[in-house]
Amino acid sequence: MREYRFKRGYKPTPERLEELIVKYFGSFEKDGDVYVVKYKAIEELRLWLDGKRLKAESRTNPNVDSETAMETLRTYNRFLDELTGYTAKERKKHMMKEVED
Repeated sequence: MREYRFKRGYKPTPERLEELIVKYFGSFEKDGDVYVVKYKAIEELRLWLDGKRLKAESRTNPNVDSETAMETLRTYNRFLDELTGYTAKERKKHMMKEVED
């Protein structure tokens, strides 16, 4: 499971999360408070808000071609950039810092 924080000014609301899921992945299903997404190489992506954090669990298909895998990763990163306000590089830095603490 991964945990993402939100930059100041980026609201962690269900409405915003739903809007951006539809924008980047097309559709979703709900399982209680958990949003379930299927998109290209992502067999299942489970997203939920926990206070001021986004939590994500994913299962990917390792048998897709490299172009599909790269496009899926780019789309997921753009989704997280717009949702959280942090770039992939900034998110990595935050995760490294949390592991060190």
